[in-house]
Amino acid sequence: MKRINRTHIFLILLILSACSPSPTESTSEPDLALTVTAQALLLQGVTQTALAPTSTTELTATTVPSSTPEFTATPNEVLITVSANTNCRSGPTVDYEIVGALTIGQQATVIGKNATTGYWIIENPNEPGTCWLWGEHATITGDTASLQEYDVPPTVTPRAVLAPVIDRVVVRLDSSSGGLIAFLDVYFYDNEGDANYVDLQLISTSVEVTGTLKDISIAPSANQRRGSVVTGQWSCGTKLYDVTVGVTIHDQAGHTSNTTGVTFSCK
Repeated sequence: MKRINRTHIFLILLILSACSPSPTESTSEPDLALTVTAQALLLQGVTQTALAPTSTTELTATTVPSSTPEFTATPNEVLITVSANTNCRSGPTVDYEIVGALTIGQQATVIGKNATTGYWIIENPNEPGTCWLWGEHATITGDTASLQEYDVPPTVTPRAVLAPVIDRVVVRLDSSSGGLIAFLDVYFYDNEGDANYVDLQLISTSVEVTGTLKDISIAPSANQRRGSVVTGQWSCGTKLYDVTVGVTIHDQAGHTSNTTGVTFSCK
């Protein structure tokens, strides 16, 4: 048997040493302590990231302009009543034409005012349009601060001097015929003496009733220049209620008198 040369043994050991893993390199078996430490650091980083505030999760209130128009409160309606029957004219003072009247128990809407003259501009109770009502006997309901200030009309339209003029209306209640009847005596005068038609308008009743007022045709007469009277009537029936009537007189020339209102009770 041959003896192994020492030189050969040295070469073999040198080759094996070169093939062995270096102590500084990783082996197939992981270092447990390093692995646990790495996982702890990784977990800590994830937790801090999850808890850290980001700009994407922060909510900020933002005012978004809307295309929907804003609504403002509508001013309350201003209403007017009177404690005495009052003519309504085309302007302030008696120099303006009478175009309507507001009677006791009647209500109208106020659309304007004139602080200088003390007149209210209202919706005409008798026909379309507006008219000027003197405020002496008026009671106002509502806020007048927002009412428009009206200027006095620049031109005066005086009432025709030849038109009939109603002086007063007197009501007489009569039950002698069995049923209660209200007779309306209309006292008037007409400078031309050609008044021929009395217009009686039922303005209001305090309860719902059926019935009509008949207009009256009259014959022109010279006596009208000194004063005349014509009588209309209203059948009250059996109910107890209040009635308001408006009276206007026309003449053959097309002139119209002032409108006078009267309120009476059927009882």
